Amino acid sequence: MRILTIIFLALSLGANAQTATNFNIDDVDGINRDLFTELDNGNIVVLKFFTDWCGICHNTADEVVDIYNGYQSNGDPVVFWALNRDPNENNTDAISYRDSESIPFPVIGEASAVAAQFGVQYQPEYYIIRPDRSYVMQTNYSAMQLAVNEALATNPAGINDAELESQLLVMEHAILWNTEASKTAELQVVDMSGRIVVSKTINGKEKVELDLPSGVYVYTLKTENKSTYGKIGVVN
Repeated sequence: MRILTIIFLALSLGANAQTATNFNIDDVDGINRDLFTELDNGNIVVLKFFTDWCGICHNTADEVVDIYNGYQSNGDPVVFWALNRDPNENNTDAISYRDSESIPFPVIGEASAVAAQFGVQYQPEYYIIRPDRSYVMQTNYSAMQLAVNEALATNPAGINDAELESQLLVMEHAILWNTEASKTAELQVVDMSGRIVVSKTINGKEKVELDLPSGVYVYTLKTENKSTYGKIGVVN
């Protein structure tokens, strides 16, 4: 029989987390970027280290942009910055990379000092930093997305609304939003590769039947001004 359980423990990637120190640097448009300011605003910050001569950085740019756009469309508290780690490149090279790949998030040139601060050795490398200052490093965009999903699911900065969270019931085969029937919310369930498996508008008292294969999933329930996240483990 299928068993659904909510898992409140930190996930395996968190076991290797380190603690970030702050940095403050201007992007190629002259806008100052302060890491701790973003974290204190409750955002998860993804640092993508690149160089303009890196073929993989160019070849995977579309996938990274798609991941970024997905979080933006969902209204998730996730910020992306791209930083050029090569001390021999400058803002002109960073702008060239941004323009050639249509990067929609901030691009920071001449960031070799920040790269050294994080111990960056290659490119691309992705650093996923939670509001509590803990971070993990990943070397590909799929693992980066997984780490961001896990950071959202484990709610590092009190992102969940307590009242909304208390109204959500996860049962063996369904999710029920136990509130007034006149209310509406958006329910989304994604697998750990970031693929959306459930996405629908639901009403209060509505039970959403789940038919999912074994695996780990992240759910999000959002009203106009509240949201709650959680993790579901499915075992068949």
